[in-house]
Amino acid sequence: PRLGIQKVRYHHRVAASPRLPSFALQSSYLDDDDYDDEDEDDEDDDYLDFEGLDADPKNFESPFTGLSIDPADPNPLIEPSPDGYFPEDFAEKDVVPDDQLVQRMSPQERVENLAAMRQIKKNDLIALTERQDFAGYLEANNELTRRTKNDPWFGVNERLEEAYWLGEDEEFSYLQGLANRLGGPPPGVDLESQGFALAGTIFDVEVDERVEQRRIDEYIRMQRHAKARAMYLEMKKNERIAEEQWEEDKKYPGVRQEREAKIRRERTLKKLTGMLEEKRKKKKERALEILGTVPDIVGFERMDELMKNVREDYRKFRRKSIGLGEYDGDLSSPAKERKKSSADQAREAVAAEASGGRPRLPGDKDVTLGELGDIAVESSSTAVTGPLTVEVTSTYDKNLSDPPMRKHCFEYTIRITNNSPTDTIKLLGRRFEIQTVGSSMKDVVHGEGVTGIQPTLKPGEVFEYTSNAPLSVRPIGTTIIAARMRGEYRYIALAPGQTTDQAEGAGEQRAKLGMFHFIFPEDQRVVPFRRNEQEEEDDEDDDEEEQTKKSNLVTSPTPDGSLKSVTTMSSKPGDDDMRTGDIIGQTNESAEVTSDKVRVHVASSYRPERSEASLEKYAFAYNVRITNEFDKSIQLVTRKFEIQTIGSANKDVVEGPGVTGRQPILKPGESFEYTSTAPLSVKPMLEKTPVVARMRGEFGFLILADDGVTPLSSNPLKASVGTFHFILPSGS
Repeated sequence: PRLGIQKVRYHHRVAASPRLPSFALQSSYLDDDDYDDEDEDDEDDDYLDFEGLDADPKNFESPFTGLSIDPADPNPLIEPSPDGYFPEDFAEKDVVPDDQLVQRMSPQERVENLAAMRQIKKNDLIALTERQDFAGYLEANNELTRRTKNDPWFGVNERLEEAYWLGEDEEFSYLQGLANRLGGPPPGVDLESQGFALAGTIFDVEVDERVEQRRIDEYIRMQRHAKARAMYLEMKKNERIAEEQWEEDKKYPGVRQEREAKIRRERTLKKLTGMLEEKRKKKKERALEILGTVPDIVGFERMDELMKNVREDYRKFRRKSIGLGEYDGDLSSPAKERKKSSADQAREAVAAEASGGRPRLPGDKDVTLGELGDIAVESSSTAVTGPLTVEVTSTYDKNLSDPPMRKHCFEYTIRITNNSPTDTIKLLGRRFEIQTVGSSMKDVVHGEGVTGIQPTLKPGEVFEYTSNAPLSVRPIGTTIIAARMRGEYRYIALAPGQTTDQAEGAGEQRAKLGMFHFIFPEDQRVVPFRRNEQEEEDDEDDDEEEQTKKSNLVTSPTPDGSLKSVTTMSSKPGDDDMRTGDIIGQTNESAEVTSDKVRVHVASSYRPERSEASLEKYAFAYNVRITNEFDKSIQLVTRKFEIQTIGSANKDVVEGPGVTGRQPILKPGESFEYTSTAPLSVKPMLEKTPVVARMRGEFGFLILADDGVTPLSSNPLKASVGTFHFILPSGS
């Protein structure tokens, strides 16, 4: 009983100052005689005298709270809440209504006020606690409270946090508007993603582990909520689909099952025809490997007819297996009662297109080498075949092209004229062959109709359409073309009074699309250079970055003076100023250096359309121009680049043979120019510098004899690439 009464009296003594620091409980002026262990009996006499009390101890009342206290109660009131029994000491005073809250401090005053609050919280209160200066602690704490009230935003921020965790969305939105009306947080205080500032952020102290754990728990809760919502939406979607299927089955029994069966049949047909096409390709490649040429086999060059026969055989098998009788060429009925529907024709066209895929044939050698010789390079052509005249013109589309990324788009217009005075022409399909410069293969594009239709041309009529050809190709110095294209159109001629079926029975005819070229404009061409006759004729255009990833680079001269190359990529310690972001010296986007009479100029530019700042992905293009100022021809044989991104401790070193897959020869005074890209994954330090990477390097070259082919030495000389930077423009 004595212990219970002592604790009640203790709380009564501290109730007037509920925010006392822990050292106040040990202050000397609280250690009076009442707490002297040597005089416990006197203490009992001061506060309790059980002599003369009623036999029932429940009638005893506390002299402080007026509550009845039972000494025998195992759960006595030993820790009463101060604000419950002394409400006058804890009642909020001078509460200003929200509509009267006004920000009376200027931004500079708010900054100074915040600095003073942080000083009190982080330093003064801690120092006073360590010195056990109770009076000073109360004074500093009151000053902190006063400064907090001077800026009404702090009070609104506390209410914002409470509303957020209680899930009071309306109250939270209202308080956000009120906080904005008060000028938002003071300069130097950042809001959390939830929309309020934590005490650790306000006073610039370490966040409590419990607060951090609460934020993690909130993130996990949100993730679980999103996952549950996605599962709920998926369930609703499946229920809706099942309900729609049930309604369809109820209204149109068997239609859905037949549709699904038809999809499965078309999928099987596509798979079978694809297998046949793959087998045909392998046989053709084997024939080329053994015989050096393709044998003249019936139907080999007309795969469309072979595919048609395969489809007809498959339809016969399917009809026979389901008891519909023999197939006689019409899907609708065995007796050929009506012609094919447009839907059946469309499905056949799609199946034919899908089964063929995008086959490839061996290309023209002159296009592969980029050396067209005496062949006329024309961007247009005209061909007359029977009653049809097919004209084509092509132009370069700058708006859809992206030269640094090797994307060049061309537009071509085809005009087909029916010159027959009597027959009507119906176009059935098309077949094009297109080969990009440097590629050893040509792509074959074929399909039913033209631009999705099968146009009919009466005598004298003209059909004209325009299409695009997006190409992935890099200009080379030996030719101005980007690609070569030719083709043909399938058609039937309808005599007066003749039906389509009758004309198809007479057989299809073909009209030639004459050969023409897609030609680079002047600003996209490169300065010509002589090719080494002993150089490999593999001009498959791969980016330098792709070549670096796929192979390991080492260069060594062969006995005949050419280079045998293998690729390497390594790293080495980088520059300290790039690691820290404190760039030393000039930050230039271009550089020009002359070494051993070889001048190298390089310039970089930012590509915002290829960048994604939210993913820390930034793309740059850099243009390199190499000029031979020597009195003899030279051959570029190797390259070496060092690149270091901002914040990285190391720099990547890329070495390889040649330039853009070539080893060009430059006569005295000639130049070689190319553009490449540098996709960077880096976190910029914009508060220090807009630079995101630094690059330098060198080219290795050989001096050639007077014949312009034979190297005078097997040890390459070095042409330096000056240091330049990849710099983000302001506002990017």
